[in-house]
Amino acid sequence: MLGIDPGTLVTGWGVVEPAGAAFRCVASGTVGLPGRLPLGERLRRIRVTVGDLCRAHAPIAVALEKAFVAHNVQSAFRLGEARGAVLIAAAEAGLPVFEYAPARVKLTVVGYGRADKQQMVRGVALRLGMPRAEQADEADALALALCHLIGARPHVTLPAPVRRRSGAFS
Repeated sequence: MLGIDPGTLVTGWGVVEPAGAAFRCVASGTVGLPGRLPLGERLRRIRVTVGDLCRAHAPIAVALEKAFVAHNVQSAFRLGEARGAVLIAAAEAGLPVFEYAPARVKLTVVGYGRADKQQMVRGVALRLGMPRAEQADEADALALALCHLIGARPHVTLPAPVRRRSGAFS
């Protein structure tokens, strides 16, 4: 599962796979996108990087943060543009994309929908049994992949109870 935390200055990514009853980080990192580069070039780099990650790791799907407007509408526009680059790369790779709201990711991964950045970094490290992520964007991407995998885990279904009829066996 490939998780992407899109951004036009830093895009985080993480590949997570099930490991028995737990999960394992296969690879993760960030893509630094210098602000001096034109926006179109930064978006192209996001698309190329996500395409390269899809080819290198053959994920089953991509988990992506849902667009939201916090305090700055311009930041929301930039986030939408970065998301668009990820969506195109996933489509080119033939992969489905699953979107998750930040609060759902936090609730699923660390148990608290308003967790701060440091709580997320620690929670992801604990879930994956790894040292802390270098950057919050990397941890957020890993959390997105974890959120999808945790939600997609098959639930154990117990067999229906056997009903006995009174009287002789048929």
